[in-house]
Amino acid sequence: EVEDWIRAGRISVNGRVAEIGAKVGPDDRITIDGRKIRLERAAPEDLVLIYHRPTGEPLKAETAAEGETAHSTYERLPAVRGRRWLPLSPLAPTDGGLEVFTTDGRLREAAGKQQQSIVSVYSVRVAGEPSEEWLAGLPAIASTLPERPFDIDAVSLAGGEGRNRWVEFKVRRAHGRDLRNLVINAGFEVSRVLRVQYGPVVLERGVPRARSMELKGEARDVLYRALGLPAPSDVARDAARAARATARSPNSRERSSRHCRGRNSRS
Repeated sequence: EVEDWIRAGRISVNGRVAEIGAKVGPDDRITIDGRKIRLERAAPEDLVLIYHRPTGEPLKAETAAEGETAHSTYERLPAVRGRRWLPLSPLAPTDGGLEVFTTDGRLREAAGKQQQSIVSVYSVRVAGEPSEEWLAGLPAIASTLPERPFDIDAVSLAGGEGRNRWVEFKVRRAHGRDLRNLVINAGFEVSRVLRVQYGPVVLERGVPRARSMELKGEARDVLYRALGLPAPSDVARDAARAARATARSPNSRERSSRHCRGRNSRS
């Protein structure tokens, strides 16, 4: 039908009569019978990114002291034209490790709604030798704190060197500062707090500090499902099935048949 309009001279692009095969973009001015129409851009696919945030790195740019260079997390993320990165659960500057960013506002909103139930894993480096009895008593202390109580689902030693030991916490409703305060108040010095997992997303060993990696395919789908949203691949598959079903429907075939008969009668 559009080709018939072009042959009839009804369509113009930037003031000139259009020709079949001419390329047009979203910035071109297109008119039909003198009336302007607007092209709809296809929505770009939303992205999810994991980033290994160095301890002490600010999320946004800050003024550096003279002679120093201050890099922010946002400065290190890849550019996304026409969109912006949204952190799902930003770390405090005193902590480091896994940050998860997305360009999908729905995913960011879902993460906010699930913040009380989503599970995170932190590694806390302490000075000294925590005992098994000391570890076993931490969940009860955390759940009965007068301010900012949280849940420790699991806690265990995770190696270390010299006088330093890593303690791994699997928690809900907690941030790095909560674990830092808990351990300090329980009698140990804390030198580092790193988040190594957020929900189903794990900080891959192959992602060095200040570097990022895009989540794709099943890894991205699992995150969407964990936050209560349809997975992107499921949405795309359902849309494709609906399109095929529409193409095979009797009404569609009847309309196609009438169109062909109409063209044959005109010829």
